[in-house]
Amino acid sequence: MSRYQEALQILKDNDRGEFSVPTHGLYPVQFNWDSAFAALGYRLFAPQRALREVELLLEGQWADGMVPHIVFRGEHDGYFPGPDVWSTGQPIPTSGITQPPVAGSVLRRLIETGVEVDQPRLATMVQRLADWHAWFSVARQCPDTGAIVIVHPWESGRDNLSDWDKAMAAVIPDTGLGEYKRRDLEHVDASQRPTKEEYDRYLTLVRFGRDCNWDQAHLGRNSPFRMLDPGMTAMLLRAERDLIWLQTRVGQDISATQARIRRLEDGWRALWNPSVKGFTSLNQITGEPGQAVSSASFLGPYAGMLDHLSETLDHFDRIAGRVKYMVPSFDPDAPGFDARRYWRGPVWYVVNNRIGLGLREIGELDRSERIRRDTAALSEATGFSEYYDPLTGDGLGGTRFTWSASVYLDWASEQAGAIASTAATAATPGQG
Repeated sequence: MSRYQEALQILKDNDRGEFSVPTHGLYPVQFNWDSAFAALGYRLFAPQRALREVELLLEGQWADGMVPHIVFRGEHDGYFPGPDVWSTGQPIPTSGITQPPVAGSVLRRLIETGVEVDQPRLATMVQRLADWHAWFSVARQCPDTGAIVIVHPWESGRDNLSDWDKAMAAVIPDTGLGEYKRRDLEHVDASQRPTKEEYDRYLTLVRFGRDCNWDQAHLGRNSPFRMLDPGMTAMLLRAERDLIWLQTRVGQDISATQARIRRLEDGWRALWNPSVKGFTSLNQITGEPGQAVSSASFLGPYAGMLDHLSETLDHFDRIAGRVKYMVPSFDPDAPGFDARRYWRGPVWYVVNNRIGLGLREIGELDRSERIRRDTAALSEATGFSEYYDPLTGDGLGGTRFTWSASVYLDWASEQAGAIASTAATAATPGQG
């Protein structure tokens, strides 16, 4: 079986009919940005299934507009933290925080590449996206800078990034957490995952949200962890630009989206850190900027922002000379880098994909191709892991991972675009 065929099989095996799981066992629920990226792969052999993946995700939206980071669908008994821990009181059980808003960008790609959808159905999806994006401006946008605030490391999608360490150290762990069993450690070596101390603080933040009845504006103003995140800011900014394309297609007014874009552009610029000569995180509580670049620092072109491009590319080239595989999630020359522990250094396909697309769009073809080629080489050497060691290429975390397979099919593989030759052999999703 070729790697391309293996990737197709992973998507089928991780399909649950109308939604996908990131991988069997480790993550048995629907995750926000995982679902969006999964749709990129499904479109190659089941276009309507791809559309439904995004649509079903948006159906988990809260009344205030938030699309949560977890929607508890399917068989999730034993998953921790489960619906009882979050206690959000939603009609469909969900978590109480969001995740990077890439669904709008993915929906645009689906439509642009020929996935058919009638206008009323598309208009409903586009309105849900607009409501979600508007929610960020109310609940997660820094009033001083315009950058996007995260109130939990999980909200960033880059859970234990070294950037969060100092801010998380100031979160006093709740003494009433009691004993709990982490499902991730049943599937992955503890040396590759967040520590027990980190997890205690994660759960403390969940309890804070629960204690304020998940008042999202209150969280954005008062959470004991509030970091301005270049990753969330850039991905929302790009999603807003793609939302305008979608709104124009269905005849919706774009003026509010245009205004949000202007504010987000200010937010991205506010994250420029002259001491690092890069775009970094910023602790909203203390005003302290991050001390190193991360993979999110290279998302400016993807967001349509070319400020300080030469300095950004200088960092890219320096790091490219230090690792075998681009793009590590954290600067390998900085304290806090760990090549094998979750977001503290490993390569992740979904961030690679967004960085690579952005560089390609501004004509940085050699750098974009370096990322695409490295991404493909990782799978061709070791399969479709959750993340990878940037120094050795070892696959880490979960195995047979949906979004790694999907990004490979859609973008990284030399066969990406060879849809006709694979469609005939692809079984119907949902049978695996």
